[in-house]
Amino acid sequence: MGKKSRSVGVTRAENFTGLEDLKQIQNISSLNPINLDYCGREQCTPGYSFGPFVRTSYVLHMVISGKGKLSKDGKIFPVKEKQAFLIYPKEETVYQADPEEPWEYMWIGFHGFRADEMMRRAGFLQLCPVIDCPNMDKMKVMMDRMLGAIELTYVNDLIRTSALYGLMALLMGENRENVLDVKEEAGADHIYVQTAVNLLLSSYQTGIRVEDVARAIGISRNYLASIFKKEMNASPQEFLMNFRMEKAASLLCDTQSPINAIAYEVGYVDALSFSKAFKRRYGMSPSEFREKRPKLAMRDKKGTYVSDYPL
Repeated sequence: MGKKSRSVGVTRAENFTGLEDLKQIQNISSLNPINLDYCGREQCTPGYSFGPFVRTSYVLHMVISGKGKLSKDGKIFPVKEKQAFLIYPKEETVYQADPEEPWEYMWIGFHGFRADEMMRRAGFLQLCPVIDCPNMDKMKVMMDRMLGAIELTYVNDLIRTSALYGLMALLMGENRENVLDVKEEAGADHIYVQTAVNLLLSSYQTGIRVEDVARAIGISRNYLASIFKKEMNASPQEFLMNFRMEKAASLLCDTQSPINAIAYEVGYVDALSFSKAFKRRYGMSPSEFREKRPKLAMRDKKGTYVSDYPL
């Protein structure tokens, strides 16, 4: 993380509404198929452009009215009303509103081990990042729910998450005719990965190793690493580390347990090693993290909130 703070930015301006830095309050995101990182809605000015920029999340823009264009890999993709365009993580893009009919659009930034699959099921392709969204009115309802649930409470987190899944369902339902053959989860590899996940989650408090999991399943460590990475978008070791750190963050927020007790609870016998690992993950020590409770940062002008995860 860039700054030593834990805030969620809420901007409500005349033609711009944004909710940013939701990663700051995600506890067990490694277990969630998809997680909302930020969202917003804007009526752009004529010719407004953004980029070139490289993102860490998937970002989906849904055009309510007007038109514009997306540029990536030397190609230009026109986008109009009731269409959506997808920006993938780690790709450089520029997008620009039309100078005469500037678009009004909504956007969501998200990540998760099912994100890529969901986008393929919606009909997006790397070579064709634009799809039709004929039922935009229902998508606007989902977005309004997300942007209305700004309080940092468990209930509001559920509202945002349910709206995110509702939006994904609308995308996949509307574009099923455009989807290439996406195989349903099946077969031995899927079972191996799910078994590995269950073993890691049930034993994260111990010194379990990836080779122990592979041995228990009856496959090689290299093979497990390969199929696990493909399905979960992380290696078994990365998944285990992420879960331990996120579990620790949750305990720091929700309990008064001593830090050494939390370290032990998430599988560390040495509190110093735990603290170093936690700081690498969150950019601050466990004690700093506990002290810096998440808070809302309200703004009334676009661009005045400094985000750890830029839009």
